[in-house]
Amino acid sequence: KMQKKEAKNLLGEKLNVIYRDVKRPIYDSGVITVKDDAMLNNWYKKYAKDVFKKYLDEAYYVFDEKIPYPIIKVRSMKTRWGVCNRKTLTITLNSNLINYNIETIDYVIIHELSHLVHFNHSKEFWKVVSKYCPNYKQIRKSLKE
Repeated sequence: KMQKKEAKNLLGEKLNVIYRDVKRPIYDSGVITVKDDAMLNNWYKKYAKDVFKKYLDEAYYVFDEKIPYPIIKVRSMKTRWGVCNRKTLTITLNSNLINYNIETIDYVIIHELSHLVHFNHSKEFWKVVSKYCPNYKQIRKSLKE
């Protein structure tokens, strides 16, 4: 039997969620069918990690600066979109970032990778960010809204 439908976001587009008694999530162009919220959240997290990893790889290989290849982690965070830990060479991305478009995800990844060059928010840091993401100011603004 068909249950309630709920709209969420995925990569800046609407994602329609259908609840049905399924063994595993079924995703097909903008529609995800899941058994319950737990299944949905697991799928979201795994999907987010795959997408973030893909864009991390793309951004990493574009960087001219010599930086180590970081470990990527995904978790839900209340106040930040990303965190860079230089000691453990880990970049943690907010799982809610998967709701946003690729451009926004890309900006956050570039921002965190830039911390491997300059571990601060100095003028030099923002120079690196703008080199790989020229319109970062607009994107930052949209993330604050």
